[in-house]
Amino acid sequence: MIRRTLSLAKLSPDSVRAIEDGLRAVGEDIKAMQLDPETADLTVEVESEAAAAQVEAFVEGMRRTHRLVARKVLGEHRAGPGKGCTDEELAACGDLHFIDDGLTGINGNLLKLFRFFERTFKGFAEDFAAEEQHYPVMVPTKLLHDVGYFGNFPQHVTLCSHFPDSLPVLETVSGAAQTSEDVPTACFGDHSAAPGHVLTPAVCLPCYSQHRDIDLAPGEVKVLTMQNHVFRYEANRFRPLSRGWDFSVRDIVFFGSHADLVRLRSEVMEKVMAFCAELDVDVTLELANDPFFLDTGRDKIVYQRMGEVKYELLFHIPHRDDPLAVSSFNLHRDFYTSVYNTRQGGAVADSACMGFGLERWLYGFVTQKGLDPEGWPETVRQGISTG
Repeated sequence: MIRRTLSLAKLSPDSVRAIEDGLRAVGEDIKAMQLDPETADLTVEVESEAAAAQVEAFVEGMRRTHRLVARKVLGEHRAGPGKGCTDEELAACGDLHFIDDGLTGINGNLLKLFRFFERTFKGFAEDFAAEEQHYPVMVPTKLLHDVGYFGNFPQHVTLCSHFPDSLPVLETVSGAAQTSEDVPTACFGDHSAAPGHVLTPAVCLPCYSQHRDIDLAPGEVKVLTMQNHVFRYEANRFRPLSRGWDFSVRDIVFFGSHADLVRLRSEVMEKVMAFCAELDVDVTLELANDPFFLDTGRDKIVYQRMGEVKYELLFHIPHRDDPLAVSSFNLHRDFYTSVYNTRQGGAVADSACMGFGLERWLYGFVTQKGLDPEGWPETVRQGISTG
């Protein structure tokens, strides 16, 4: 076993977490990893010199980038002490069904609470006169290629395939399924077709191609909203509700001028912070970036920070050191609109997306307010009783 000790000193806690998360996502050859909280030394064990070199290069690139980013808090609400629940208490409450890693079913009071958040965020969208959209959970791989998703976040992608329209192949698969205990290996093997589709890793992605070649009038703002399942593979980092492979998101998407979208994003964030105050939850609204990019796109971390294109709402989890991002507020500039020639008055328009992760809101709330509805704020108790 080969051991490397890498210094993460002088980096913020957020940057250290981003490096650890990045290694967990891309380091299948990593056998052990431990951070010394006193020295900020990260010790990693791998099986080969090649793997050690890859780890060192990854950490150095992340460390170099994250030295350039700084924390900025836009808003916060501090709640008084409450009786939240732990992960163990949540798992034992009877309202969750653990299907597999990253796949969790919800029922009972937790489902009522889920529906309360679902209605609330749909109401936010309606406040902006958003047009409701509905999309399939599966999209063509070409869509992800068009918007550069494979180039930035290939680690998240879940591929979809099928068996070819061949009777001999189908008969082979059928026979193997009836005779083998290892059904996936026996049935799939070399029989499945090349994946031409993926399970969508972001709710809003189909709406940009939907607005190909549209020219908005000067001063016009187009507002859409959609809710769907989202699929992001998270290696060995799955945690029920807080980090799933399959989870639910409500998005509000704006098309228009940069000035209008900056204003509208501020209005959405103000509305969300007022809601957090009503719930009396412990949160901060902070400047953010996507945790890590691969080498070809790592400078985008700095771009996101310097341009203030991404803010996140973070719930502070009593029994965990790291906060949980439950919503993001993103200015895309012309990233998507330039791909699909979405214009305004002849020039390329801007787009922005506000996202609300429903399971994450559910998790953040109960870890602060507990599992007993009697201890929840009045607005929540009324919401779950009338929904």
